[in-house]
Amino acid sequence: MAIILNLLSSLIAFLWSIARILIPIMIVIEIFKDTKLIDKISNAFKPVSNFFTLSEQSGISMLFGIIFGLTIGAGAIIQSTKDYDIDKRSIFLICMFLSLCHAIFEDSIIFAAAGANPVALLIARFLSATMITFIFSRIIKKETTSDNTNKQ
Repeated sequence: MAIILNLLSSLIAFLWSIARILIPIMIVIEIFKDTKLIDKISNAFKPVSNFFTLSEQSGISMLFGIIFGLTIGAGAIIQSTKDYDIDKRSIFLICMFLSLCHAIFEDSIIFAAAGANPVALLIARFLSATMITFIFSRIIKKETTSDNTNKQ
């Protein structure tokens, strides 16, 4: 019984640690949406979205994931998907990029404390994520809907 109580208390502590970061970020995203600031950020991130052939609104999710990591990035992706109807291809490509290049600042600091070269680590992770995501963005074609095929 003590093991189950310990497990539950650890789970609640973990959920609380995520919620106290995620909830304020979601509130900030809502404020940014209401003030149209999120559109300005998305427009500034448009060259990256175009490079990977992502939908325009998906750039903000990628930005959050790069800075805050997978947990917070996943929350931003879920929220963006609900708010902006982001296509599955863009979500996949963002997840592909973030699987290799999440929380790059935080991880670089942690590995630097362990003796790694943070600049080399940052460059290697960013370049590998960029190359692999670019390759997948060219392999996975955008879905096209054609009404002509249904009329025949």
